[in-house]
Amino acid sequence: MALLNYFHPLKKLERERANTIKSRRLPTFIKNNLLKGYPDLDDEACRQEFICIDLETTGLDPEVDKILSIGWVTTRDQKIDMSSCVELMINDGADICAKTAVINHITPEMLEKGITLDEAMLAFFSQSVGKVIVAHGCIVEESFINHYLSNRYDLKPVPLLWLDTLGLEKYLGKLCDRSSDLDLRLSPTRHRYGLPEYNAHGALIDSIATAELLLAQLKRIYRDQKSCFGRLYRISQHN
Repeated sequence: MALLNYFHPLKKLERERANTIKSRRLPTFIKNNLLKGYPDLDDEACRQEFICIDLETTGLDPEVDKILSIGWVTTRDQKIDMSSCVELMINDGADICAKTAVINHITPEMLEKGITLDEAMLAFFSQSVGKVIVAHGCIVEESFINHYLSNRYDLKPVPLLWLDTLGLEKYLGKLCDRSSDLDLRLSPTRHRYGLPEYNAHGALIDSIATAELLLAQLKRIYRDQKSCFGRLYRISQHN
């Protein structure tokens, strides 16, 4: 069992975390996150604290596109803490085209009142210490954050603890032999759980929508079983 656990993706991430702390010079806000450590394989997933994040961007390529806004909310004891809701507009000189404005409802006037990307990232990382970072299709959020850390601090990808609700849903779809015809976008996925439709769209609303989906998925995955975090993390890596 010890040998099998050694190759578990969470244990691999833990080793990367320890090596990163020892071998790299890190900005304080990143080091504080890594020093906190990650849950053990047998820790109860349902008792973990999650921070659900969403980014609104000008596109999907972090090399050329920019972050327009960041939203997040935390969950504790399988409840969404609405007092933790944050949405930050980024005043970073991004050009808003008409198509982008229609999709995310962000206008240049809204960004003019925003903060810098440095300030937004510092605010997010200060709130994510000791929490599992969650996103739906987290490859987008993860790639933009990694790109920021690379450009700003010359850091290679940092081994942060990400949980992907899209990966969880893909795994659940395969259990029912339906993965090939499932629409894994956030709204259709929520619809399958009977979660309400949100008319508006934005970083904060989508982070809340992701948090609601996560709690519904936890109930479906574990039912009356012990909610081992190691299992949750492994299946969230499903691709």
